[in-house]
Order: sequence, then C-alpha cells, then structure tokens
Amino acid sequence: IQMIAGNSPNPHGTSFDRWGYLFASDGTGGRAFQVRPKDNGFQMYPLLTKEVRPVPANEIVSSANFPDEMQQNFLICNAIGFLGIKQYQLDRDGGAEFTVTTGRGKDAKTTTETTKFGEVWGTPTEEMLSSTDKNFRPTDAVFGADGGLYVADWSNLIIGHMQHNVRDPNRDHQHGRVYRVIHKERELQKDVPIAGASLDQLMANLEHPIDGIRYRTRVELSARSTNEVIAACQKWMAKWDPQNKDHAHHLLEALWLHQQHNVRDGKLLNKLLKSPERHARIAAHTVQHHWFNVDYKSGITAEEEDVLHTKVEKTGVLSETDDLITVRVGTIIERMKFDVETFTVKAGKKIELTFDNPDFLPHNIVITQPGAGQEIALAAMAMGEAGFKNGFIPESDKIIIHSKMLDHAQDQVLEFKAPEKPGDYEFVCTFPGHYMLMKGVMKVVE
Repeated sequence: IQMIAGNSPNPHGTSFDRWGYLFASDGTGGRAFQVRPKDNGFQMYPLLTKEVRPVPANEIVSSANFPDEMQQNFLICNAIGFLGIKQYQLDRDGGAEFTVTTGRGKDAKTTTETTKFGEVWGTPTEEMLSSTDKNFRPTDAVFGADGGLYVADWSNLIIGHMQHNVRDPNRDHQHGRVYRVIHKERELQKDVPIAGASLDQLMANLEHPIDGIRYRTRVELSARSTNEVIAACQKWMAKWDPQNKDHAHHLLEALWLHQQHNVRDGKLLNKLLKSPERHARIAAHTVQHHWFNVDYKSGITAEEEDVLHTKVEKTGVLSETDDLITVRVGTIIERMKFDVETFTVKAGKKIELTFDNPDFLPHNIVITQPGAGQEIALAAMAMGEAGFKNGFIPESDKIIIHSKMLDHAQDQVLEFKAPEKPGDYEFVCTFPGHYMLMKGVMKVVE
C-alpha cells in the first residue's frame, strides 16, 4: 500500500480514464480532483466546479451500450439534496508549452508542444439520472460486463451520523437496491472471456476499446506468473509500431502491465515517451515519475535494479583498425554515472567516439588534459545561468574535445585524434553538480 496524495476528509471515490488520468473525489466536501505528478509525489488539482455534496463515488463512462458522445465522461454520485448522478464532459486538451525531442544524432528534432501536461477540466452536461424518492442514495456506480451501469442505492431514510443517534430505529440495516441503467435501443456489450482465460486471450483483451474489460483483464493477469505474463506481453507488443498513433494505446497497456508486475522496461518506456500520441506520452511520463521519482529510492529490488540498468549496448572501445578506433560512452539511467569508467586508446590514433545519453537528465562529455577534470567542472559551475547558452563549456585550452549538452535519448559522434603524449586524460560531465559522480579516464598509451 502506498500513499499517493492526500484527499481529506473522506476519500470516497477514485477512477481512471482510457489514458490513465486519475480522478478522485472527497465524499464530505463534494470536491473532485485530478491527481497529477508533482516533485517527488503527486498533487490534487481541481477537476470541476463543485455543484453537490456529499459524493460517495465516481466513475468514467466506457460502455459499448452507451452513446458515443458520452464515452469517457465523468460521473459523480450524490446522496443528499440532489439524489442522483451528475455527468461532466472532460476537456483533456489544456495549454502550456513543453519541448519534445525525437530522433537521434543528426536526425534529432526538437519541437514545442502546447499542453498543461495532462490537465483535465470537467464541464457539466445532462444528468445521468435523478430521483424524487427521498430515500434514493446512490453510493456507487460501476459499468458491468454487459455495458450496463450498475448503481448501488443505499436506500435509507437516515444516513447522517451527527444529526441522528447511531441507534435510531429508523435506520434500515436490511434493505437496499441495485439499478441497471442501459440504452434500450442499443445492443448490450458482448461478453469477453477473462477468468481462467489463456494468456493469448488475455493479451488480445488488452486491445479491447472498453476500459472495464481491459481493467478486469489486468486484475486477472495480476494473479498469474510474472515471468509468463511478461513473456506473453513482450510477444504481443512486438506487433505494434511505436510510430503509429493508432498503436499507442496498446503499447501503453503493455507498459502498465510491466508496471503492475514491477518489471521496468526502459526501452518500452522510451518509445512511449516519444509516441506520436500526446496522451500516451503524458501517461508514459507518469510511469516514469513513478519509477524514478516516487518508487526509485524505496523498495527497489536487486532484480529490478538489474533490469533498469542493464546496458543494452556495448560500451568502451568497440573496434580498432590501423586507421580508426571506435568508442562508445553512455550514461546509466538515474545513477548520474557514465557506463564506462576507463577506456584505452593509442597515442595519435584517430578516434570516433559516440556519446549516448539514455538518462532522463541532461549530460555532456568533456575530455580534458590530465588532472584538469575538476578544474573544468568548477569553471562550468561558475558560469551560472549563462552556462545554459553554451552547454556549460568554459573557455579553456585544457579541453581536448567536448559534446553538446544532450537531453534524454540523444547521442552525438565526436571525431578527434588521441593526444600524442601518453597519460590519463580525464572525461567529465560539466552540468553543475554532476562532476562528483560523472567522471572517468581515457588512457592514452604508446
């Protein structure tokens, strides 16, 4: 059990929509919120202008039986005053700017997008249902397998615990009602095998357009063997193209399944962070936030650590011919370290060095004269805000070569000749504060 965000005084409702946006309601106050990442946790943001209270539950519309124009609307139950279920249309397209980098190396492109990083706002629309029966107390609403909305009615004359004695004989402890709300002119939702179904069937279920079917499928998968589930998921998700917007949600389901089983797949996460579907990118950022800001320092197992930080590419000296030495230096995700501490080259030889940054923080690589790494790093730090303009590269004749400041998933190829004089030439990252951990040695030998 993990604390996500404080919802006081009575957290009586949570729901997720198709893209994983999380909504919550405060039963007593009648307020509704969207829960979004902030700092090293999550924060509650107003979702709508409060109309009623108290609100015992909420739900997202997702049903093949309900009209298309109602899909993904937000429902909120109310049990005093207004006796029924309110409905809100959700605007998921807010506006503030952030940058997105796609591609690698020379093909990398940076674009600016307008969003509020997943801010959602609800606008009232027609009520889902209401009653003149003063004992009607809708306390929960859930879509069933047939696509009907099942509403639990507490059906009680007295529901308060302050206005009436808890032993008041008018309290009804024996009766209640359940209503099914359906569209009479549309077919009911077709049944889909879930309990006891094969892994192939369950993977296919994750392609279903109805949220409840995918949700109940994930519940079923949570009880299966992690190794078997992840193997089946990897096979299934290989069908989907990360550059195809129509495939984005399927890959997102795969990411959520990995998250559910505590298996961190950095490659899958990176694909979704660069998805052409905006909502998939936002959902991937939320998973990234869970893995690296919220959960990373608490309870991570050695197995997860291995999965997260496995080097997916060779590093150090890759090849050497009479004319050229090829080298790769990368970064380790969320460790603020280069993935190689030392590599050896021959004096005067031509070098082609690829610097690759899979980390989520910006990094560069600066190769310096022997013993000059700290001096260069401190000079970069002294540049202050002005350092952002030139990648925190100070003017110094002790710098042999340097890369640009690379963001997540970018790389750069550096071509230069190794120094003629043998020695231990240092390489560092000069982003302020990174030098203490991000340093290594290029050994030059005869």
